[in-house]
Amino acid sequence: MRSLLPFSVVVFASMASLWGQQFVLQPGMIPGAAVWTEGVQAVDVDQDGDLDLCFANGDGFTSAGTQRQCGLLINQWVETGSLAFVDESVARLGTQLANGKGLTAGDVNGDGWVDLLYLNAFNTDPPFLFINQGPGQPGYFVMESATRGFTESLSSAGAQFGDLDDDGDLDVIITDSGNAFLSGPGGKPRLYFNDGQGNFTEDAVAMNAPTKIAHMDVQLVDLDGDWNVDFFGANRGVNSGGYHYVMLNQGDGSFVDASSLLPATSGSVYEAEVGDLDGDQDVDLFFISLSGFQEGPVRNQLVENGSLGFSLGSPESGSLDDNEVVLLDFDNDGDLDAFIGSLGGPERAYRNDGAFNFVEQTGLISSIIDSTLDMTAGDLNNDGRYDLITAQGESNSAQFANKVYLNNGPADDRAPQLVDVHVPTQTIAWPVVLKVKYTDNVLDDGFDYVTSRAYAVPMLGTGDSTTLAGGNFSPAAVVLQAGEGLVFSNMSGGGTTLTGSGPTPFEIVLANTQAYERVFVRPGVYTVGSSTSAASLTVTVTGSATEVAGLPMGIGQHRFGVPQLAASPLNLLAAEVLLRDHPGNERWVEVPAVPYPSGGVQVYCSPAVTNTSGNQATIAMTGSFVVADQNFGLVASGLPLGEFGYFLVGQTPGFVPQPGGSFGNFCLGGALGRFNALAQIGNSGAQGMIALTVDLNGLPLSPPATVLAGDTYCFQAWFRDSLFVSSSFTDAIAVTFQ
Repeated sequence: MRSLLPFSVVVFASMASLWGQQFVLQPGMIPGAAVWTEGVQAVDVDQDGDLDLCFANGDGFTSAGTQRQCGLLINQWVETGSLAFVDESVARLGTQLANGKGLTAGDVNGDGWVDLLYLNAFNTDPPFLFINQGPGQPGYFVMESATRGFTESLSSAGAQFGDLDDDGDLDVIITDSGNAFLSGPGGKPRLYFNDGQGNFTEDAVAMNAPTKIAHMDVQLVDLDGDWNVDFFGANRGVNSGGYHYVMLNQGDGSFVDASSLLPATSGSVYEAEVGDLDGDQDVDLFFISLSGFQEGPVRNQLVENGSLGFSLGSPESGSLDDNEVVLLDFDNDGDLDAFIGSLGGPERAYRNDGAFNFVEQTGLISSIIDSTLDMTAGDLNNDGRYDLITAQGESNSAQFANKVYLNNGPADDRAPQLVDVHVPTQTIAWPVVLKVKYTDNVLDDGFDYVTSRAYAVPMLGTGDSTTLAGGNFSPAAVVLQAGEGLVFSNMSGGGTTLTGSGPTPFEIVLANTQAYERVFVRPGVYTVGSSTSAASLTVTVTGSATEVAGLPMGIGQHRFGVPQLAASPLNLLAAEVLLRDHPGNERWVEVPAVPYPSGGVQVYCSPAVTNTSGNQATIAMTGSFVVADQNFGLVASGLPLGEFGYFLVGQTPGFVPQPGGSFGNFCLGGALGRFNALAQIGNSGAQGMIALTVDLNGLPLSPPATVLAGDTYCFQAWFRDSLFVSSSFTDAIAVTFQ
């Protein structure tokens, strides 16, 4: 056995020498004054097809120093064909001085344009929320923090957007370290829910987080495999009950503390990045300062043990004071490698062999000793290679210039890798929500540059069939309607692979005598060829498909809310999902036979806040949800005795905590109406109950609405609560009428 050890060392050393200097410093690439910078993100703010650079600037390590202008540099690659950046920070953001520690980006108001959130430390200012002005002024922003819910000054280092309550918009968690940035008494992360229009309301009860010292980082990802977006937060400190935050989402945006599941690391962690590091399709972590100043991985035991748990991997070589890790598949072999932004030395890289083993690759990056506080990866010149961008500050002010390292290695030619698809087994109301999980070649602070779209149609049944036999397809041309299936039969005498080109490329592997039905979703002309024959088949698909943009609801997870489709004789829909990364690599996912909503009543926003009767008030329907019956009613119970109240209706679910001084939650959205005509207002009396018979031909919207079969409306009741000198709400129901 002793003879094997020297051989292994030689092999690893030779592997390191295979990689030359792949990431090359571009001196002077970043314009403007060199100032203390703590955050960087690459985002196409003006949608011109190249990545611009956002920088969070501001002096101060443990206390506030000189405030600096929030940075925004516009990439000139598309306009000029040469990689260069123009500093348009003031022109596009306005004069906004900050003690910046980090930033994140996301489309918060659903208008298709990315917005920016810059974070401030030391309780000097609230977070700065910049709203993109969109088509009229692409990539120009108005700072709207105060009007959109960010009014409290925080001491923040990190944040991330994600759909935490699964309602189709981006919520956010922001770090807050309390009165002292890196020491006690500590603080709690802040959870803000989005109302769908980009307005945010904090919910500390749903966050349910313990106090911890020096919270630095936010990662929103499904840790336990239940399709709910959980929260991991790294802390630069030693905390009881777990050094770091592991908070598990219960499905509605409320969290349960599971921080003790993560073994203790060092107390010097500034960040840990999340991703599948061993190919088992659960989410692992890679820590800055896992042990002392040594970086290292942490394995998620979910797949191995069947329940969430973590085990520490081996600390890596090197022991420097580092701040940042980026996951990037630099050698394009299908697994995520780790890149380290170092405060105490040059940037470093550790190559992953795909099985959770990391080996340092020396000489891969230009060796520059500077004070790196943040780093990100992005394809700046659209050559299919992810470059590195670093942010500098804190020490060695002569090296405060931020830097670009261009990647001259292999281009990314790998499509996003599908991990899983989530299809609801039963839905009561539209939209029908589909979800996919995937991995790709780069991951930093939730950014992976993967976009997605879904296309959906009602399933119409089998439209035709074709048989490959004797080297030919019979028939050789087929016309289908979108949503119809085509049965492929292989009678060629051997196995074959059918390859389809057209609006949605596909591949079908068939053994001899085997048949397969494929539902065609996207209209257009398809050409199908065989690996064992020169014959071809033409499939012409008519009609149309509904297109839905994917929402990046968490790291490596996208959500699609399919709106109401036309009736299907099978009561099923078929969908195709496209995943595309920045270099343009595509992955198509077939999602056939998704059940239509079954109709009926769905309770949500439950339980309601307890009122002075000691009850959590509820709402229920009475009568029938069949429109033709004209026998639909509502009843609210569990109310305080002898109080007035009335019912409300909305087009969609919503969530606004404590509106107008109420102590309950308002849970309706879209167009709203009140059943508050004199004859409709009720008194809860001695039973704590109010009831109403609803005229389905005149819901009190503006204009009044007539309920039709297939429509979904949401209902809730408001009531006075005199002992609280306030008011409150029941829970809510969504009713799909038939």
